[in-house]
Amino acid sequence: MAQTAGNEESEWTPDVYGVRHFSGLRCPDVVGFVFRTKLLSADADRMAGCVYAGDAGMQLVLRSHLSGTGARAAETFLESYRAAGFHEVSLTGPASRGISFQTRDWAPGILCETLWYFNGKKADYSLWMSYSLPSQEADIVPALKAFEDLLARQN
Repeated sequence: MAQTAGNEESEWTPDVYGVRHFSGLRCPDVVGFVFRTKLLSADADRMAGCVYAGDAGMQLVLRSHLSGTGARAAETFLESYRAAGFHEVSLTGPASRGISFQTRDWAPGILCETLWYFNGKKADYSLWMSYSLPSQEADIVPALKAFEDLLARQN
């Protein structure tokens, strides 16, 4: 498993299913059909996080945030992607509950990035997903459901 540089390893402890951050965030080795590939340390507005990878380049990042700050993190995502010139898109299904942008249109398929945020009892969470349409459209629902189930167990 890859680690980020610095003292991030000291922020994490082994867990029966993967690792646990000192803030309480648990990141299993496997969530649904995606595998944890990296640990992320805390920074100014995010307490911790984990990077997951699926088939055909699907990437996901789960982050915990201080309680009550999830909406602000989503707003920052929205503002940053707009400022970068990405095209905001309205999608159907579970992607419609998140903030989505088309980030590549120059290659086969459409690369989209979606951010969902969730309010928890002890912390807020965000889930960022990068995926290609239409090839990975069927993977969005089970991936999102697996992370929603994981977050329900966090609280």
